[in-house]
Amino acid sequence: MLKTLLKKQIWALLAVFTQGKNGKRRAPLTAIGYAVLLAYGVGAVGFLFWEMSKMLCQPLAEANLAWVYFSVMSLMATAFGVIGSCFMAKSKLYEAKDNDLLLSMPIPAHTILLARMIGLYLFTFMIELLVLAPALVQYYMVAGCQIPSLIGGIVLLFVLPLGSTAICCLVGFLLAVLTARLPYKNFWSVLGFVIFMAVYFTVYSKVNEYLGYILQNGEAVGSAMKTVLYPFSQIGFAIEGNWLSLLISVGIWGGLFAVGYWVISLTYFRVITMKRGERYAKYKQRAEKQSGVVFALFKKEFLRLIKSPMYLINASMGTFFMLILGIMMIVKGDLGGLTPETLTAMIGDEKVMGLLAALAVCFLASSNTIAASSVSLEGENISLVKALPVTEWSILRAKVYLHFAMTVLPALFCGAVVSVLWGLVWWEIVIVFATAVIASLLFASFDLAVNLKFPNLQWTNEVTVIKQSMSVMIAMFGGWGVSLLPLGGYFLFGKYLPAWGYALLCMWLLTATTVGLLFWLNRKGVKIFKALSV
Repeated sequence: MLKTLLKKQIWALLAVFTQGKNGKRRAPLTAIGYAVLLAYGVGAVGFLFWEMSKMLCQPLAEANLAWVYFSVMSLMATAFGVIGSCFMAKSKLYEAKDNDLLLSMPIPAHTILLARMIGLYLFTFMIELLVLAPALVQYYMVAGCQIPSLIGGIVLLFVLPLGSTAICCLVGFLLAVLTARLPYKNFWSVLGFVIFMAVYFTVYSKVNEYLGYILQNGEAVGSAMKTVLYPFSQIGFAIEGNWLSLLISVGIWGGLFAVGYWVISLTYFRVITMKRGERYAKYKQRAEKQSGVVFALFKKEFLRLIKSPMYLINASMGTFFMLILGIMMIVKGDLGGLTPETLTAMIGDEKVMGLLAALAVCFLASSNTIAASSVSLEGENISLVKALPVTEWSILRAKVYLHFAMTVLPALFCGAVVSVLWGLVWWEIVIVFATAVIASLLFASFDLAVNLKFPNLQWTNEVTVIKQSMSVMIAMFGGWGVSLLPLGGYFLFGKYLPAWGYALLCMWLLTATTVGLLFWLNRKGVKIFKALSV
């Protein structure tokens, strides 16, 4: 039975390439296109860690501190894996839609748990591979590829994610237990995420300082790791070729996974069948105010968003980014040394500051993917939604309005902070604010259009459509491309126009694209939505 459940977990991970509308198999060329898009995203992230590895590897290897290099990179990989998987562990383990169905079968609860943990391990493994693979290749290029080192690297590629998976599952277990009977459990989940992201951005803004410190004080860092971060120091020695350290590392990380599985399995059945605590509303007699159709649908979409921490946290990432970054810039006066002076020195053109500010806001706004999964999240209830006595265009408009509302206000706030701190002139401030509004509506329309073209209505866990669906991937990478393309165009064609003229041209193109997408949604999008069925 475990083998069957594992096949189901792997199928869920690969469904983004193989499953099309209504569960039908995708055409081979379409699957290849999706694989190319994924490769692009993976390559972009991998390149960042490749550059980081290049900065650390050679100096530390030449100082006979290669084990410190691997200890640091394995620590980064673990942190990256926990960040990527931590907030989906609770939903994947305890809130999967098919939990009741599987428990009704003669399948032990601990077998279901093991299958789900292995599925989470596979996802974490793919995330950590983006850090560890560049680190290993960089080391083998610098120091040569010896058999003990090669074996140690390959073994730890598969062993290290076990520890990250165990940490994520234990966090998910604690969240499931703590929020099971607490009122406002969604509020606490989101608050925890906001605090976590604030700490993350604080650390990330100083990453260059930390890397510089490691290069200058490699021996001191190594001494600290041998005591405070002993498991990571053993990983460093293991990849250098120390067999005893390899056995110790396998024992530590494999044991952590086993302990995590054992602890969670003791209460797994009781927790997933626990009656969730909710506050019961007291009835108060009052006259209801009549509202418009679109507002009522907007309220429905908004409640759907805030009642699902997984949906709110992942699909509204740009909102949190902009609020946190804006507050950090107010407190610190800059962000990680990104001041007008440093940017002007890097680019060599002070006239581009207004365009940079506008594109930065545009880039952050593109990180929201609310509309990119809003149709898919209807799932098996899509027929009930279409049966409402409202037009399909009203339903689609409500989804666009929610995405727009969740994006435009933080974008305006972030744009205002950047404009003041960077000392932009009046026409640059107008461009930044106009970009915030137009980009928010553009990405809302684009994300909904993509989700209509690539819906997934047959899911067992909302994580599948919120984090792993093709529509979300296209929306995010496409949004990033739209945000960065004008900057490249400026260096190619900006010499033919003044800065304000080029900015107005970009604004006109964004506006025209937004109008075209809204027209498409009103015509073709409505027809596609009518034809959707499970």
